[in-house]
Amino acid sequence: MRNLYHNAIKLIKNQFWINFLNNVEEKEMFQIYKFTKSRLIKKLLLIQNLQKELKIEFNEKCKTFLKAMYSSSSKIQINEELLLNESIQWSRVIKEKIKHAINFSAFRKAFESDDISFAIIQQVYKTILKIFNLMYSDLIENDYHSKIWREDTKIILKKSDKSNYSISKTYRIITLLNCLDKVAEKIIAVQLSYTVEINDKLLNFDQMRDRKQRSAINAVLNLVHDAQMTKSRENTLICLLLDVKEVFDHVALKQLIKILIKLKISVNLINWVKCFLQNRIIDLAFDDEHQKSKKISTEISQDSFISLILFLIYIRYLFSKIRAKFENLQSFSYIDDVTLYVEGRNIDKNVKILENAAKIAFTWAENNAVQFDDSKSELIHFESHKTTLNQMITLLNNMIIKSKTCVQWLEVWLNWKLNFKVHVQTKIATVTRTLHSLFRLMNSEWELNVKSEKQLYLTCVTSISDYDVEIWWNNQKAT
Repeated sequence: MRNLYHNAIKLIKNQFWINFLNNVEEKEMFQIYKFTKSRLIKKLLLIQNLQKELKIEFNEKCKTFLKAMYSSSSKIQINEELLLNESIQWSRVIKEKIKHAINFSAFRKAFESDDISFAIIQQVYKTILKIFNLMYSDLIENDYHSKIWREDTKIILKKSDKSNYSISKTYRIITLLNCLDKVAEKIIAVQLSYTVEINDKLLNFDQMRDRKQRSAINAVLNLVHDAQMTKSRENTLICLLLDVKEVFDHVALKQLIKILIKLKISVNLINWVKCFLQNRIIDLAFDDEHQKSKKISTEISQDSFISLILFLIYIRYLFSKIRAKFENLQSFSYIDDVTLYVEGRNIDKNVKILENAAKIAFTWAENNAVQFDDSKSELIHFESHKTTLNQMITLLNNMIIKSKTCVQWLEVWLNWKLNFKVHVQTKIATVTRTLHSLFRLMNSEWELNVKSEKQLYLTCVTSISDYDVEIWWNNQKAT
């Protein structure tokens, strides 16, 4: 009798699932696709601290993460005479900017523990529009960021495909920000981005991300174009790829304020940034546990609207310093990915130029509370020779970077021939895995309706296969 009962329930569930798939609506089919992916989140067993001691208790893990994530910062001391000589004007916050920041925010964004989502804010804004306009305009124009908005919850998740999960850098930090805070940050970010575009002194031209027509694809296209032009001139382009370590968590607040003053940014914005970054409180959450609130001295959240543009400003003098020393050397960056390259036929001379430029970059980083991740530094030669070159570069810390025949930069695989074979093969493998997940919903047993199958294919498969296609497509024939 018991077996008959359980079999009957199983058959009913199966029939209900088939009926659901046949009549699924557009929004629901993406939730169904999530069911094909693994949802198991394993606990963090052991975490290694800076002294390479393994920690197992929750509180000890939290201390290890905090020490790895944040560095101490001294108190801010601003030279008031410099502030009086500002030249860049800061426009007032008008109601159109507030309306845009609220209405064009994704209402499905994750929200903080106050349970106030963008969907709620958007509905309330329609009712008490004047109160919202008054609140944001007064807070921003008086250079104040609310204390409650400076409280963040950070979720710690494992990065995929890492060999050793006892190291803190193999984990991803997801920040849950207050949605009212996000609106204020978005207003400032949009205003600052506009100021950057109309004033070319704030950022270098080749600093990309969070700027119009300067995406990751534009960055890779820039490098590929220069490499192809170099090969057409029968020269060699030697490229050094550097990665800034944990960019948002190691911004020195005092140094950032000095840079803003040097760039003659408005006093109002400087004071707002100081208020925004000081006295922040975070909670760490993982393994179904929640740490008590901890005060930190400096931090720019990676999930913050304002963080990207502030970090670009923070490192803008690095490129000026390098170019002032080496006129023939090209440099540009995409957030924390810094690229230095030089063209020429004298390989040894160009390697020496790159080595000296790298020393300047590392010296600047040490003086400005920035760290480069040595393990992610890579060297590659783009050339027209039949045999690859084997030159190497020695960094300031005596670490040797050997030349590679293929590197991954901004999710694009580049080899020394620039034929993109490795990249295309990687794309095919990724698309194949995605298709196998979709086939689980498209077989004859489940019978997902044709309209939903087409929509899932266009969204999940085509988006992968067609992304960055303008970089590598050259009328290749199928093999």
